[in-house]
Amino acid sequence: MKKDKKKVANLEEYINRYAESAVISAVRLRRYWLSQGDSEDIAIKKAVKQAVGMMKASYGSSPEKLIELFEELKQACDAFISMLKKINE
Repeated sequence: MKKDKKKVANLEEYINRYAESAVISAVRLRRYWLSQGDSEDIAIKKAVKQAVGMMKASYGSSPEKLIELFEELKQACDAFISMLKKINE
């Protein structure tokens, strides 16, 4: 029986995944801070500050690369929103 070789992600892929998880964490942290009674503005500030702290802790990508990654995530989210709106019509 032949074993399948697993592809190992390169360092850049791991950094991208961590940055993506920081964005997801920011969304969850925003909800948490709202549930604790913070205003929308305060909750967002706290969540973003914590997420940026996560990224700085493992900073392995340039700000330009992170901007590209987040723009890609934004485009994907916009496409999902558009699709869901059409389904909901």
